[in-house]
Amino acid sequence: MKEVNCRRWRNTLGFSGCFIVDSLGKSGGLMLLWKSSICVCIKSYSPGHIDCLIQEPDFAWRFTGFYGQPDISLRRFSWDLLRKLKRLPELCELPWLVGGDFNEICYDSEKLGGVRRSPSQMQEFRDALDVCELQDIHSHGDLYTWVNRRRADSAIFERLDRFVACLNWRLLFPTARANSLDFFHSDHRPICIEIRWNVSQNLLEHRKLKTLFRFEKHWLLESECSDVITRGWGVSEPHRPLVDHLSGCKLALQNWAANR
Repeated sequence: MKEVNCRRWRNTLGFSGCFIVDSLGKSGGLMLLWKSSICVCIKSYSPGHIDCLIQEPDFAWRFTGFYGQPDISLRRFSWDLLRKLKRLPELCELPWLVGGDFNEICYDSEKLGGVRRSPSQMQEFRDALDVCELQDIHSHGDLYTWVNRRRADSAIFERLDRFVACLNWRLLFPTARANSLDFFHSDHRPICIEIRWNVSQNLLEHRKLKTLFRFEKHWLLESECSDVITRGWGVSEPHRPLVDHLSGCKLALQNWAANR
């Protein structure tokens, strides 16, 4: 990814802001684009990430574009980088969204075809996400975001691309939705996250929901409670880890309780 090409794409797509990490060898490089209406401050970068602060009128949050090492023997350095980013003093308390190509899967269910992934390899990825308190944002659409483009009997599909976020970010943007798009002449599907919000209303809800969560027994007396729990748990998405089911259930109950 060369800077001159990135500038051309920025102009073609109508973005005013652009930050580029040039390619190294066969690495594709990284690019972050944003509209003039968004206040973005780049905090750090490397061949594996671009970390930025997004300043809203009443609050700030953090986005990190991430690229995991394609070489398995070096992938632990990617997880070390993620942990280091988590610990940055001036940013660690902010609502945090991370997205990109992690070059790794969390579970066997995220791969179809080919040799089975090493359990320890997947566990290292899950451990890094747990330490950083990042939870998966399930993508709507096709589960697999990468394909090796081989014939049917040797095709491999994997979920390498995703968004993950800390609980504060999920509370701040409870209606955020990730979507898997078409391949568009690439072996990766783009992942698009939709963040629809009214700034003042979301900030108000965020302050309400950030208080300590307690399940109230009297909720069980209300007819809607069972449906709220079912939707939050995500019974139609059995491949999700238990912590995501619990978190989704908690968020659904908090939203419901705050808006009754």
